[in-house]
Amino acid sequence: MLILASCAQQSNPTGGDKDTTPPEVLSMTPEQFTTQFTGSGFELIFDEYIQVKDFNAQLIISPPLDKTPEYQLRGKKLTITWQDTLQPNTTYQFNFGTAISDVNEGNEKDDLIYVFSTGSYIDSLAVLGRVVNAKTNEPVPKASVMLYTENLDSLPLTVNPNYFGVTDEEGYFAIRYLPEASYKIFGLFEESKNYRYNGPPEIIAFQDSLVQSSLNDSVPQMTLAAFTEKDTSQYIASEKGVDYGYYELVFNRPTEDLKVDFVESETGEKLEATKLLNPGRDTLKNWVKLPERDDVEEIMVMVEDGEAISDTLYWYIETDEKFREKPELQLKTNTSQQKMDLNTVFSIRFNTPVVEQDTSLVFFLEDSVEVYPNRIEMKDLNRTALIHYPFDRESQYIFKAYAGAFRGFFGAYNDTVSIPFSLQDSEFYGSLNVEVEMPDSIANDSPKILQFLSGDEKVLREDPFENEISTTYTQLQPGEYKLKVIFDTNNNGEYDTGNYAKKIQPEKVSIYPEPIDIRSNWEFDVEWTPTTPFDQIVIEE
Repeated sequence: MLILASCAQQSNPTGGDKDTTPPEVLSMTPEQFTTQFTGSGFELIFDEYIQVKDFNAQLIISPPLDKTPEYQLRGKKLTITWQDTLQPNTTYQFNFGTAISDVNEGNEKDDLIYVFSTGSYIDSLAVLGRVVNAKTNEPVPKASVMLYTENLDSLPLTVNPNYFGVTDEEGYFAIRYLPEASYKIFGLFEESKNYRYNGPPEIIAFQDSLVQSSLNDSVPQMTLAAFTEKDTSQYIASEKGVDYGYYELVFNRPTEDLKVDFVESETGEKLEATKLLNPGRDTLKNWVKLPERDDVEEIMVMVEDGEAISDTLYWYIETDEKFREKPELQLKTNTSQQKMDLNTVFSIRFNTPVVEQDTSLVFFLEDSVEVYPNRIEMKDLNRTALIHYPFDRESQYIFKAYAGAFRGFFGAYNDTVSIPFSLQDSEFYGSLNVEVEMPDSIANDSPKILQFLSGDEKVLREDPFENEISTTYTQLQPGEYKLKVIFDTNNNGEYDTGNYAKKIQPEKVSIYPEPIDIRSNWEFDVEWTPTTPFDQIVIEE
């Protein structure tokens, strides 16, 4: 019996793949697209057990009823009933939005529409198009596209749409079964799914003119440029204590008159701090001399930015042991794999600001001969040291810094370092010749900006031009690069997003269709005629 018991151990079933399929409708009563409809409700039966969420907010009925219908859910059957009198000779749509999902995994059925007509036919016109991110030209999937029969600017802020659809994975949408009419159209990507535009960070798209419903239900009529408006409010986006004495503040937009003080909560003592605001004025790095006592639990971080921000944050330094141990002074150079780029200055990056240096302890060995720098230049609150010296391509170097050459903000000195390197071979690099000519269809006198970017989207160079440009990028490290053209409509030298209240569309961009692979000792040529998704609509089979 003991042997049998040990052989019969129970275990949880491993299960199969996670269910990602939304519930499907098996039957509708009356049937979909019923004409001469005279009832006061309909019934849907699904292939699995469902749940209904936010029914009143998600259900859009076109044309609207005076009162929201009621629903009754029993297992797999959903019954919708109403008491209103329906209009004669009218096509009705019941669009359920994301109200219906399965019970187990919550997979939403976001394309369920029930259509019937109280007349002899179903309205058969449509509005089709695509929603594309204006800044990246990438499609925006699962965006709500909303149609309004009225022409009021306040509609997407205050009123549910008369009709709506949802974009697919390629950003395409189709809103069908429409009567003949002109509509105000919006695209909206939002977390709340309440069909109301609440400002940034929600994504909105709009068309300047009204759109007409059409008989052609296969060819998109428009491409909507989706964008996030610039947030004009000012707030602290994030704050964190990263290491001993280091505290970082990130703001949602550039600061104007920033003032930050660090105060010990118990004694009210203001602490000494060194602060570095980045060039974009939205990130402040702080190195703070913490009290030496072990019983200090929190530091008040008092933040002011003119009239925009007045806030007090709390830095709980007792929560992590790393806040109790002063960091060593660490440094790294701009060499990689014992090579330094041509035409660059040897540099050292420190983990904390440097408050003292002894240049007699810093030198190079050039082919085993000791040589001293021409000049040491400190930058970025003394976190970067530029060490100027006329390096020779044929020589081998060792950078030497003896212990005590640099003293950091928290009192620590560097250990002795010895870093061998030589200048990179010229054959290591590649080059790129680029010729850009705008097509006649979108060429105009407004300025444009050619951006040359690294594979991770870092802007390496910008060149303004009108309708054509020819340029060369030299000394490129092997890797992927990208090209982008910004249509600088307002001629301010940068990309600008849109603004719905001011009826300003986002500036267009054109992106070279594929990454450019640069290899060592190769010269590449690119001839490019930029276009954007908003110039013409391409239907993918």
